Amino acid sequence: MSGGAKTLDMERGRKRHPSPEETEAAKKSAPPIMQRSRAQIATSYAPGVLMTWEGGRGICKSVPIKMPFSQRLPRNVSDTIFEGVREFAESWKERAREGCPDAPDEFILDDAFYDLATKEVRVNQTDFVLNQPNVVGYVPYPLLFQCGDCGTVREYKSVAELADKKLPARCKDHESRWTQVDVVYAHWYGTIEPLSPYNYTFDDRTGTTRQITHCTCGWQHFTLKNSAPVFSEWKYVCEGCGTPRDLKKAERHVLQKLKTDSLQPGGRSFEWIEIDMLPVSYRASSAFYPQRASFIELRETKVVELMRTTHAEELLQKLAAIHSIPYQEPSDAEIEAILEKAGKQEDWDEYTFLRKTYQKRAEGAPDRADLGNAMRKLREGWFDAGLLERGRLQSEAIELAVKIRKDWARKFDPIRLTIEHAAFVEEHIQDGQTGVRKTAVDVVNPDITLMEKAGVAEELKRYQTDIRDLFGKTGISQMYLLRSLPICEYSFGYTRVSSTPVYQRESNNRKVPMPVRLVAFDTMRDGDRPIYVTQQKNEALYIKLDEQRVLKWLQKNNVEGLPASASDLPRAYLESYEDFGQFLDRYKNKERQGRSRELAPFVYMLLHSLSHQLIHSLADASGLDRDGIGEYIFPADLAFTIYRKGMTPDLANISAMWRNHAMNFLRRSIDPRMLRCGSGSLCDSRGGACPACIMVSEISCSASNLLLSRSVLKGGPAPEWEAPGSADIVGYFDYGSYR
Repeated sequence: MSGGAKTLDMERGRKRHPSPEETEAAKKSAPPIMQRSRAQIATSYAPGVLMTWEGGRGICKSVPIKMPFSQRLPRNVSDTIFEGVREFAESWKERAREGCPDAPDEFILDDAFYDLATKEVRVNQTDFVLNQPNVVGYVPYPLLFQCGDCGTVREYKSVAELADKKLPARCKDHESRWTQVDVVYAHWYGTIEPLSPYNYTFDDRTGTTRQITHCTCGWQHFTLKNSAPVFSEWKYVCEGCGTPRDLKKAERHVLQKLKTDSLQPGGRSFEWIEIDMLPVSYRASSAFYPQRASFIELRETKVVELMRTTHAEELLQKLAAIHSIPYQEPSDAEIEAILEKAGKQEDWDEYTFLRKTYQKRAEGAPDRADLGNAMRKLREGWFDAGLLERGRLQSEAIELAVKIRKDWARKFDPIRLTIEHAAFVEEHIQDGQTGVRKTAVDVVNPDITLMEKAGVAEELKRYQTDIRDLFGKTGISQMYLLRSLPICEYSFGYTRVSSTPVYQRESNNRKVPMPVRLVAFDTMRDGDRPIYVTQQKNEALYIKLDEQRVLKWLQKNNVEGLPASASDLPRAYLESYEDFGQFLDRYKNKERQGRSRELAPFVYMLLHSLSHQLIHSLADASGLDRDGIGEYIFPADLAFTIYRKGMTPDLANISAMWRNHAMNFLRRSIDPRMLRCGSGSLCDSRGGACPACIMVSEISCSASNLLLSRSVLKGGPAPEWEAPGSADIVGYFDYGSYR
């Protein structure tokens, strides 16, 4: 378990509610709180992180404070959050299991995400609370102090013990000068411990771990020799016998599990590198990696409903409508005739009554979901009885994809994303262009807020000519400026040592994979765990590429599985997509993997690379920080949006940028100088993406800076995951070579 009281039964995975006495005691011992920006508390100051208190007065660990929303979040928002957490946990487990097949399940997932009894991923909404990141608590940690003169150390188990047994004013023969030791032990199990000299051992008699609190000579006090520049040269020296010892501490939960299992018949032997913790600075990023995700909020609750496995038929119908794919199903008259012949006329009457009632109900009505489920149950009964045949989509590949998509990484699932895109266009673009205050503006037909002389016909015509010319050079067919785009971001846990499910531990010139444990934030006083949710409404740009040009570019680059018509590209993407995986492992630049040029990864790489290019250009032209710009990609629809991130009031930076620097913004994206890298040919030869050119920070990138290359824009070497000797890529901006 991570820090804090253990509130989940490890065997049953159920939350234990504290007793009234425990609750009252917790109130009296509540930690002090501090305020930061909501974005900071959700990430940089999230529960479990170590930080310096103001003025360098001490090191503290943040702890959660319950701040629920005054009004419950919309059901589709909360459902999307919990589905995202569950899917992330499932992907984490799968990826860790691939790298460490022998790892126990509890080494991969915290019990908040996993039920040891059923061996299944479990994210129970009653165990969590959607929390506002307005304040966070803090407690002094680590409680390990060193005298600045002689190096002797003192450790305390709690703040109460420190207050009761204060640090001595004198240390040996001099006045003491106590400071916190700013290095801690960290383990991929998700725990941290003070850098104390007291290790853990396994007691064969009791079958439990215990801490060794003294030297072999019986003395309890040690001096830390930490003047060397590297941790490997730091030593503890017993003040009684002078025996030195290396920095070494076992992770007690891991030691308990591995040692117990090894004593069983046929038990697996283990290495101590699996157990030993690593010394790290409390400031190091490896001490804490918050795990988070984001999505665009939609009013349409149907999007969430369609993603459920019970709604497969409706999902196929929706895909058919969006992408003009023929869908064959019996008409109402045919269904009624079949049911009447089978003596089921009452079923049909009930169904039509439910349907009429359902259609009259407003979105979000309490009984609307129940009505829909009742209709669905009736239809399923007809199918199961063999009275009716299900509707058929004229694409077996998409029908199969709908069946297996439950195993796909959610954030790259093109079926989910294309459904979201349809709702996004309807809500935020089509509806946004109506009303008194337009929240969506076509930049080709700007209003006066985007172009001061929009009402002057001659000036507008000149502007439109210039914009369309630049769109032709960039391959963009549509661009809209969106005001007040609702983005929801949430953080739900953390890891230590590594941000990915597998950590490669180096030992004796070899790398040994270790499972990294995904840990939920510590419990609060009532036993709930927080999920920090921030909601923002900021400006954004929506960009859609020219389908015909994308098809020609793919043909020029000999990409497999292309349709004959550009209008069928979305369908072809859905039909050819193979799961990218949560962490895009197949597309990491490790070695030549011999992959061919497939439609889905190539299209995604184009959209992702252009998104990053426009993020850089937007930052330069608007004054926004690159880390303050996010992205959301709709790959099957050849579209994406880039948006301002942040919880502070939106100052209309993007509108102001467009009004004053629209042409420069677009020109910069295709400027040859902007398509070069400061690393030169080294970056080109290694895939064409690095921090010196097209990459952005991990918190802004939707795909961990993978499936990304300047080569797809300007032309250049093939990505490293393709086969050796693959032909260079023809750049998307080099339209003259493939028009």
